[in-house]
Amino acid sequence: MKQKKISKRLIKNNLTAYSFIIVSLVTLLVLVYIPMISTVDYSFRRIGMVGFGDEWVGLENYRMLFSQSAFWRAIGNTILLAVMGLLTIPVGFLLAVLINSLGRGKLQEFFRVGFYLPNIITGVSVYLIFRVVLMGDGGLLNNFLSAITGRQIRIGWLADPKFARWGVTIIWVWMNMGYSMLMNLANLQSIPTDLYDAASIDGANALQKLVCITIPNMKSCFALLFVTGMINGLARFTDIFILSGSDSYGGAGGTLQTILMYVFQFSFETPNYGVASAGSMVLFVLVFIMTMINVKLTGFLKDEV
Repeated sequence: MKQKKISKRLIKNNLTAYSFIIVSLVTLLVLVYIPMISTVDYSFRRIGMVGFGDEWVGLENYRMLFSQSAFWRAIGNTILLAVMGLLTIPVGFLLAVLINSLGRGKLQEFFRVGFYLPNIITGVSVYLIFRVVLMGDGGLLNNFLSAITGRQIRIGWLADPKFARWGVTIIWVWMNMGYSMLMNLANLQSIPTDLYDAASIDGANALQKLVCITIPNMKSCFALLFVTGMINGLARFTDIFILSGSDSYGGAGGTLQTILMYVFQFSFETPNYGVASAGSMVLFVLVFIMTMINVKLTGFLKDEV
């Protein structure tokens, strides 16, 4: 009798616990997992409109994708922009070192909050502001460079194929350096101060402490930021789409077209959901492979264990 009461109480407690997560589970199932499975199925079909006239075509969608130079260019742009976006790591580390040198007081809190603010500001508003900052004629950045160099600078940061990638990277770094700074700062402040005291007794200068103590102890933080930075960078869409004038071809001679923008093109502008689904699967495989390579190179999972 006592065993039955314990079992009923256990079941009741479990039901109470599951009731808190059932909504999340259903939401994930309906909005994430079912669409993911459907995408795999759609990638092997010819679909002009979802639910109407689909036809099984096997690998035809993939063959069409890889036969187009525009898709290969989108793959190259995606990888290159993701790698360039990793500049947030050294920038965030430099800021963290400078802020940490201020000591744990009000001044440090001020700069810590100030540098993190770009992560809180709505993305679309930032992109629209930077379209003005990076204008080729009369843009704030060009005016600043002109004042420094003493000659007129007219660089098309978002229109010139030579500089467009650097233009969107400037915005990406500005928006994400706050997160990188906080992660680096938290790791910096977890390094035992005894190591620095011992190094000072041995006569080590600030640069030697940075190279021999700080950087080696930041390995796990760098690995985390590297892996997550590559994943986020490979999935870039909104910022580039807005900055290129809502042009799915990427603007600047196509130098800004990523895989997601290519998928958007075949999803809404020239609907072919089979090709769009195949492009999404290619992006998934690319992200998976790049993530596994990064995890292997950085030893991230080994460090976590």
